[in-house]
Amino acid sequence: MIKNNESINLYVARQAILNKDKQTVAYELLFRDSFENQIPVLVNKYVATKKLLVNSMAVFGLDKLTDNKPAFINFTDKNIENGQVELLPPDKVYIEILEDVKISRTLLSTCKRLRNKGYKFALDDFVFTPDHWPLIKLASVVKIDFSITKTADARKSIRKTIPDNISLLAEKVETKKDYEQAANLGYDFFQGYFFCKPTIISKRTTVTNALSQILLLQEINRSMLNINELENIIKQDISLVHKLLKYINSPFIGLSYKISSIKQAIILLGKDKIRKWINIICLQELSQKYPNELFAILLVRGKLCELIAANIKIISGEKDTAFLVGILSLSDVLFGQPMEEIITELGVTEDIRAALLGKNNIFGSLLQIAKLYETANWQNIHSWCKFNNFSEKFLAELYSEAVIWSNSINKNIKISRI
Repeated sequence: MIKNNESINLYVARQAILNKDKQTVAYELLFRDSFENQIPVLVNKYVATKKLLVNSMAVFGLDKLTDNKPAFINFTDKNIENGQVELLPPDKVYIEILEDVKISRTLLSTCKRLRNKGYKFALDDFVFTPDHWPLIKLASVVKIDFSITKTADARKSIRKTIPDNISLLAEKVETKKDYEQAANLGYDFFQGYFFCKPTIISKRTTVTNALSQILLLQEINRSMLNINELENIIKQDISLVHKLLKYINSPFIGLSYKISSIKQAIILLGKDKIRKWINIICLQELSQKYPNELFAILLVRGKLCELIAANIKIISGEKDTAFLVGILSLSDVLFGQPMEEIITELGVTEDIRAALLGKNNIFGSLLQIAKLYETANWQNIHSWCKFNNFSEKFLAELYSEAVIWSNSINKNIKISRI
């Protein structure tokens, strides 16, 4: 079993979608659970879409996966009706409705509302029946599976059936003959092994702990959302901190400035989006084991930096920023990437960036004393306290408080498994 907050590999496959000039204009994103280039056996389509959304938004970065081109993503009716679509930018995604969805009033009503917000729809593995007309009217693209629709006459009749304002995408185009025939019949887009096989991309990430999952789900289902409580839960789980910062710093959120605290990120997302984000992050298959020592160190660092900052007049109002510096200080170890690359993805302020890169600004100084305490470097602790006019006795009390706080989190996680 995987430990809470232990690193794991995540996977996603992408396949190019091309126009008549054979230029890549979009990518279809496909769920994978290994480097094997096939859909996992017995995979639940609803769960697969949720995992794909989490991986794309919070781990890989949707803009990086698609090179800022639109993404085609498969959705079940349940994924659409649950509001998961709205975590994605309307101009960067095609909602690909699977061929086996149940066409209901609820689904059609939700799709109409989403289309009014600017979302575009594609119908996947399309085989025409009169029941499909309500969805056809909503669609921008209809995908025709050439491994099923095999004859030229059948492929031609679909182009005559589907209104001209709706683009046709020929998928599973395996040969040059298939491509040329589709182009001559008026198909607009093409996808298949003739052009390229799906490419699998992998990245390491950390797993969110079970207690954070439960607490967040409880909190967002209260009638009155408590932002302070949300912040308190999120900041206790390093995996959630990374995922929230990476999501809010993505290009489609479009922030014009940098994030300085977890609370700021929550407020900027707004109540509706933070609820959707928490639901999709938390309702995953998460580990049920305890956090390892590395994460205990980070919790102590973050809390100690926060407590010291609260007692230094010039930065007492920036204690949340101090916590963030501590909690992110081993990100290079966690993710096996250079620190500079990671913090660029997270979009933190220049003060946080400088501290994490070892600069001796005020937040870097807080991180330094936290590290000195870890190694019991009493001589340098004495020098730090003297230089900063900070009581060594009081510092020891704050460190003890930080350790107790960290231990209480670990204890609660253990209790949640009983």
